Amino acid sequence: MKFRTMLLASAAVMFTSSAFAADITNPFFLPTQGKFLSDTSVEFSRVKWEGEDGGASKDLYANERLSFGLTDNLAVFASIGNTFDYDKSETLNNDHNFDYELGVAYNHNFGKVLTQVGASYWTYDPQSWYGQNYSDDEMGDRWEKEINAHVMLGYAMDCGFTPYTSFSVNADIDRDNNEQRYAWFVGAHKAWSKASVDGGFRYEFGDEEEDRGDGHNEDLYLQLAANYFVTDNFTVGVYGDYNLMPEDKDTKYDYTIGLNAKVLF
Repeated sequence: MKFRTMLLASAAVMFTSSAFAADITNPFFLPTQGKFLSDTSVEFSRVKWEGEDGGASKDLYANERLSFGLTDNLAVFASIGNTFDYDKSETLNNDHNFDYELGVAYNHNFGKVLTQVGASYWTYDPQSWYGQNYSDDEMGDRWEKEINAHVMLGYAMDCGFTPYTSFSVNADIDRDNNEQRYAWFVGAHKAWSKASVDGGFRYEFGDEEEDRGDGHNEDLYLQLAANYFVTDNFTVGVYGDYNLMPEDKDTKYDYTIGLNAKVLF
């Protein structure tokens, strides 16, 4: 879920230009100076394993992100998310498992070549999630803290088609054994007058410690999204991903599906 949070942050903080003034779903959109962009999402994810250690994991996650344009090309954002105790596995303490994020993104275009850089700080309180008896030799009773960063590069065609790529890094801080995780996405965005679609492939890798595997994780996801423009400043959409090549060979399936709504005001 940490990568999903990071990738939801990258997708929600976007770029604006005259060519995409009305397309708040474009992966490079940023609210202009003095404007706000609200991005509300709810997603369900599931992983199922086979073999002797088989089982399943289910997550229900909601997030509200609010971005504000400091200039036409620079925005700050804040978000709050919650992971619900959906499968009642007794792992989580209750249904109030909040995470928080603060970040900034900057965009610059060179003609039709689009670029974006961004960074954010993400945190949550493990004792709130897992109960007061939670203990971690590395963390103790401290909040878990992460730094996220991403860069994006794209090309805006006149027909509303934007091929682009992004690279993201998610790194633990204030831990004895800091872990880094990375994601590389290659895909495209296409907009029409009342709808848009986005899709591509996301390759994740890094040294995240997991209950399964050797900690050197590599996964390849198919990532898709579709949006409908209720008005120029209000969209509703669906999104999801599916793990095509999980690192853990016992993984039967691994997917996420979600709904979101964006409002520019």
